[in-house]
Amino acid sequence: MTLPAETAPPGKADAFVVSCIDPRLTDDVTFLLAALGRSGRYSEMRIAGAALAAVDPARPAWATALWENLAASRQLHGVRQVVFINHRDCGAMNLWAGRRLTDDPAEEQRQHQAVLERAAAAVQARHPDMTVELRLMELDGSARLLPCAACAAPPGLRAEAVAPDAGGFAEFAQLRLAAGGLEPEAERALLAEGVTRYGLDAAAARGTVAAEAARQGIAGPGDGAREARVFLRAQADARGRVGQGDVQRAAALYRALAGRRITTAEAGRRVATLLEAEGLAPRPEGLLRSTTWFRRLVQG
Repeated sequence: MTLPAETAPPGKADAFVVSCIDPRLTDDVTFLLAALGRSGRYSEMRIAGAALAAVDPARPAWATALWENLAASRQLHGVRQVVFINHRDCGAMNLWAGRRLTDDPAEEQRQHQAVLERAAAAVQARHPDMTVELRLMELDGSARLLPCAACAAPPGLRAEAVAPDAGGFAEFAQLRLAAGGLEPEAERALLAEGVTRYGLDAAAARGTVAAEAARQGIAGPGDGAREARVFLRAQADARGRVGQGDVQRAAALYRALAGRRITTAEAGRRVATLLEAEGLAPRPEGLLRSTTWFRRLVQG
């Protein structure tokens, strides 16, 4: 028996879309998803800054709302992918950065890429079986697909990639690592090459780079991240909070394993990202019992 349209159960969605509340682009996001053939196949949450909501430590309520809505959509609609759509000239991003990012388009894109990568890592930490897609929208409504080295390869990248060539990527990684370890940004770029140029998924690309680094006796940022995660989880209290001293020790461990190729401030910011990705929180410190120390760490 076919149910009347008004009483039929809602259709299942395969993606959870996170976009911004900026009224200039709300229609453009809808048009983009329609052009991608996703009409009727996604649930959507619109929140200031889009991916920024997942990682801004100054607004933990935004992250809570996002994760609760994602969990609800997964349960109710069966979503298996998260699509973050950030956009240029974003007021929330400008407030977060403390400056007008639009004045330097290249820097603006780097900041969006960093925020999107952190959001993707946070999704993967909570839902390892989910894929993540990252997009950056221009003010004319066009949107480009961005590489995502921190998460499972987006379906769009897999479709556009060449047939997997693990051997070719191994040789490429060997050449890139021949001069020693890579800076974090260079390591991410190398992983993106493995996904977009050599057709590997993100896990295979990471494994290839790690194996070549181990063969050459190189410790990289990935080693520091793994050890820092273990340390943070071990030091967390029953409420999942980590104190300032332990976070500083985790940052020192991260920097040491990265061969001191990054600054102390950058190591601190990266450990702050790991803390959030692990679902942990900073422990209030001092007479006022505040987490100001953590905000200073994030801002460098």
